[in-house]
Formats: sequence, C-alpha cells, structure tokens
Amino acid sequence: MRRLSLLAALFVSFVLVLPGCNLASRNRVQAINRMNEGIQLFEKNNTPGAEKALQETIQLDPKYAAAYHTLGQIYKKQNKLVDAEKAFQGAIDNMKEEPNAEYFYDIGAVQTLQGEADGVAASERETKYRAAINSFQEALKLDPKLYKAHYRTGTLHEKLDEPEKADAAYRRTIELKPSYSPAFVSLGNMYIDYGFANVAMVVLGSGAQINDTDARMWNGLGRAQFELGQMNEAIDAYGKAKAIDPDGVDALYGLGMAYAELRKRKEARENLELFIGKAGQDTRPDLVKAARDTVARMADVI
Repeated sequence: MRRLSLLAALFVSFVLVLPGCNLASRNRVQAINRMNEGIQLFEKNNTPGAEKALQETIQLDPKYAAAYHTLGQIYKKQNKLVDAEKAFQGAIDNMKEEPNAEYFYDIGAVQTLQGEADGVAASERETKYRAAINSFQEALKLDPKLYKAHYRTGTLHEKLDEPEKADAAYRRTIELKPSYSPAFVSLGNMYIDYGFANVAMVVLGSGAQINDTDARMWNGLGRAQFELGQMNEAIDAYGKAKAIDPDGVDALYGLGMAYAELRKRKEARENLELFIGKAGQDTRPDLVKAARDTVARMADVI
C-alpha cells in the first residue's frame, strides 16, 4: 500500500509539473520567433524596432541568454553602453549549463568603450579597463584560443602602462593567429613608445613578411627605422604604406619628415603639405605644428 501511495504521489507530481514544462517550452518557441523578428529588423537598420522586439523576447522568456546577448548588441550599436553592459550581464547570468565565451568577450568590449569615452575621469577609466580585463580573462577560461580576447587584454595593459603584461598578451595573440596584423602593429609601436625601436623593427619586419598589405605595418616599420636614423629605409617603408593607402596621414607625415632629414626639399614639402591638407580632428596637433614648421623651414632654405 505504501508503495502504491508513493507511485501515486509521483504521478500527481508529474501531472502538476508537466503543464509548466509545456508553458516554458511554448514561451521559448515564442521567444525564439520574436527574437528572429528582432534580428531581421536589426539587419534592416531598424534599431528601435529591433530593441522593442528583443525586450518583448525577454518578457516572454526571462531566462533566454541568447536574447539578452542580442539585445546587448543592439544597445551597443546605439552607443547605449550602460544598457548594453546590463544586457550582456543578463546573458552571462542565464547561460548556466551552456557557457559562452563570446558573452564575456562582448561585455569586456563594452566596458572598454566606457573607459574610452570622452570626459571619463582617470580613476573611472582605470576601473572600467580593469573590469574589461577581468571579463576577457573569463572569456579565455572558456576558450583559451580566443585570440581577440588576448589582443584586447594587451591593448588595455598598454593603456594602463603595464608593458610586460601587454607584451605577453600581444605575443600570445601572434602565436594563436599569426595573420592578425594588429597584434604586430600594436606590439611594435609599443616598443617604439618605450624607446626600443630596434626591437620594434624586428617585430614589424616579421609582421610585414606575413602581411605586406597592411599600411599600418609599414607605417610602424617606417617609424622604427626613422627613430634609428635609417632614413632611406624609412622612406621605403612609408612609401609602401602610401601605395596601399594614398590618403593615410601617417605615411604622408613620415615621408615628409624623412625626406626633410635628407634635405630633399621638394619631396618633403610635397608630402607634408598633403599631410596638412588631410589632417583631421583625430590628428595630433603637435604633428601638424611640426609639419608646418618643417615646410616653412624648407621654404626658407635657398
């Protein structure tokens, strides 16, 4: 009799749980359909409609991690960084038995953008950068070969004036993805900034052998050679960068200054005047001033 009572209790529990399971399944199906509608709106650049659709998706199924993640991407596109961070955190909180490194990577990317925003206090910037590093490290625990997380970690350590940690992250990126030229470029330029142009030349020279179509690589190599007083080699490297990107201000500035060092007035003025004409708001003012001063000096020479 006791055994029959136990079986009866189990049967009743099963009957009571089953409708809830069906409801959850129906909600998930509806949520998936609504999320797909939101993604279609997102692809059509209807971000307000996509945002509304994903918010409704989460209302249908509050534990649907992919919906939070998609909503975070929509917020990020609109530069709603605080909302994006909350949405990505929602994805992390609900991924449970299906951990996803991309969720941690994306929240780290948003935290980085928050730290880079104009007007952010230095203390808050460092806090955001540290949080981003932690997020990227969590992503790497799930996927140690996620090379872009290593690279992002390197850029943050460099911003925080931690060159040894940045070096290790950049080198790990290169090991995992030798064709990823930004790692060579960032590592090489970091060495120049810290006064080791000779090391930078080796790094960027190796990178150029792997990818000879990246103007940033040739610009970095030209910069290293310029710092080492190798003007002809710098002109060659900058010339290759200019051939790839004729409007690139880095190549124009580098060429102009290298030609000026060799007293080649015509070439120096030509490239520096092009640089001044193409310099934008993102161009360092001190470089523009140096270019103007050099052009003036070239004009005064008889």
